Amino acid sequence: MNLESNQQEQERLNALRQYQILDTEPETAYESIVQLAAAICQTPIALVNFIDEDRQWFKAKVGLTVTQMPRNHGLSYLCCERSEIVIITDTFADERFVNNPVVTTYPYVRFYAGMPLITTQGYVLGTLCVIDQVPRQIDARQVSALKALSDLVIEQLELRKQIRNVSILTEELMTKEQAISAAAQMARDKIVNILESITDAFLALDKDWRFTYLNPQAERLLQKTQEQLLGQRIWDVFPGTVDTKFYHEYHRAIAQHTSVEFEEFYPPLNRYFQVHAYPARDGLSVYFQDITVRKQAEEELKRQNLRSYLFAEITLKIRDSLQLDEILYTTVTEVQKLLQTDRVLIFQILGDGSGRVIQEAVLPGWKVILGQSIFDPCFKQEYIQQYGQGRVRAIFDIETANIETCHRELLQRFQVKANLVVPILVRESLWGLLIAHNCSAPREWNMFEQELLKQLADQIGIAISQAQLLAQETHQRQELSRSNAELEQFAYIASHDLQEPLRMVTSYLQLLERRYKPLLDTNGEQYIAYAVDGARRMQILIQDLLNYSRVNTRGQPFTIINCHSILLKAIANLQVAIDESNTIITYDPLPEIRGDATQLTQVFQNLMSNAIKFHRAIPPKIHIGVCRREREVAGVKLTPDMEESREDGLIVSSLPTSYSLQPNISHEWLFSIQDNGIGIDTQYTEKIFAIFQRLHSRSKYPGTGIGLAICKKIIERHGGSIWVESQPGQGSTFYFTIPHTLDQQ
Repeated sequence: MNLESNQQEQERLNALRQYQILDTEPETAYESIVQLAAAICQTPIALVNFIDEDRQWFKAKVGLTVTQMPRNHGLSYLCCERSEIVIITDTFADERFVNNPVVTTYPYVRFYAGMPLITTQGYVLGTLCVIDQVPRQIDARQVSALKALSDLVIEQLELRKQIRNVSILTEELMTKEQAISAAAQMARDKIVNILESITDAFLALDKDWRFTYLNPQAERLLQKTQEQLLGQRIWDVFPGTVDTKFYHEYHRAIAQHTSVEFEEFYPPLNRYFQVHAYPARDGLSVYFQDITVRKQAEEELKRQNLRSYLFAEITLKIRDSLQLDEILYTTVTEVQKLLQTDRVLIFQILGDGSGRVIQEAVLPGWKVILGQSIFDPCFKQEYIQQYGQGRVRAIFDIETANIETCHRELLQRFQVKANLVVPILVRESLWGLLIAHNCSAPREWNMFEQELLKQLADQIGIAISQAQLLAQETHQRQELSRSNAELEQFAYIASHDLQEPLRMVTSYLQLLERRYKPLLDTNGEQYIAYAVDGARRMQILIQDLLNYSRVNTRGQPFTIINCHSILLKAIANLQVAIDESNTIITYDPLPEIRGDATQLTQVFQNLMSNAIKFHRAIPPKIHIGVCRREREVAGVKLTPDMEESREDGLIVSSLPTSYSLQPNISHEWLFSIQDNGIGIDTQYTEKIFAIFQRLHSRSKYPGTGIGLAICKKIIERHGGSIWVESQPGQGSTFYFTIPHTLDQQ
């Protein structure tokens, strides 16, 4: 601090001490000011503080238990620096304040509004401030009231000094008591002016519960004049409030000498009020703030949250299971609770205009109509047509509604006094109705309720449509599975039955060749060789067909297998071809996986066999690699976004505010078999996995064209996929994946 600022601070402290206000007893005028400030600004804490050399001393306070705190704590220093009002709507939002001791510890300040107390000479003696433990804002009217109250504090200080001077110098003209009385009257007049200018109701009671003051707004609230109320006991004038929340909270404020705050509905005016009661030495000050608009907004927000919750529940059930019964049950149950009505049902319309109640939520005491078939003779084609066009029908009172007598009698059979009917459309056709019944009394259905049921009916329509599509797909899949099973069985039986005559044909041809070879000319020997070769190729083809048909039907249960072991077995099976072609095989360390050891051995063997078969003029080189990877799979999951709730600076709960869509992640092993062979043109990379598909003649590269089809079927049985990347003349790399499931077992 430089000399100039040090001198200014000393002058400010001298000015403060001239008022002789520090460490004085509580005074009603200042207590009334802070109570009024808290009430006007709707905060639990308000205070008048004077800034001494090394402390802040509280002359009057509401909502605080301490009487002073160090000067460098708090936010009043900002008022002194700026000499103007300071408003901080949220201390957490500004890094300058987030670590202040009054923010991190008691009283856990989140909102602060301070008005400097400035003397006529320009010295800032302290502040009048209001504080809350949650973020908030104040409007221009409240700022204006704070300014007026801060001026009143300064006037009280000036009057205090004048009284002391008058008492000493002009005692013959006015006694000290008279001066004090005059000053007090001036303060009361000032407060009355403020109270009568605010828009909310204010009243004061003495210790005997008698009215001592009401502003005009309180007269309108209580619907009585000052002349009718002043001097009267509140419990005598309003006996209906005895033993109510008003009664108990007012008595608690007096008994515990603490301010109380509560919300209550006031039936005569059909309004909600937030009530602030502040005890004083001579009674109780009560401030009523009309919060009807806020309560209505809160109720609307609550309804919207409930609607969002209900939509989320139904949407999740649609996404997770498409169990239609569960979706419909959730709908009627939650709607019944949300609308607080007596019965909610889903009515499915049949082709003849009749229908059946397929789901219902009904309160005890009212008829249960679940499962009943209902025919309404008044439900004519024109009504079906109107509902099919999306008509929503709301009946406030069936006794006075413009409906046909037969329809009224039907509703009376089910004790209905009012109903709300919304159509359920499935692919633009009327499927049924979502209906809410009020049985205890007539009821006005508001637009929120009508819109809620309409949107839910749309969701139900989507669920029914998807359930129908799922049922159709399931049936088609079952039929396809049955057809495939029959084809596999046919292939197995046919292949099995063909082997015996083929073995007989081959045996007799070989017997003819041995026994009659001397009698055969060159053409005869060639014909027999062709026939034997064809029979052998047919046997190989039949055996491959058997292997193909048995992949799913004759596969072994999955177990934990060591890929290194099955690779060595596949290499041993190919050892002759490997030696003849001088093939070099290398491989990475291979993992353990879950699968069918026999079938996966066949995959490695078939892929390596192809690499050896389709080699170039140089010795074949084969490398088997593997890595673990993640990939997104179809579908998403809902993840709640959380918001922390705080009380007294402590986290007390985590609340979901919304939901985020997150991708589902799958972990899998990616295997690769890389060779330096002749390669494959990219236009054939899909074709080679189809059964009987060949890219070369049998004379050049022998084979049945089934080996890669078998590999594809085996890999798909294991939940993976297989593909190839290749360029002619540069070799090929076959890839296949196996899900990583060991850590899930």
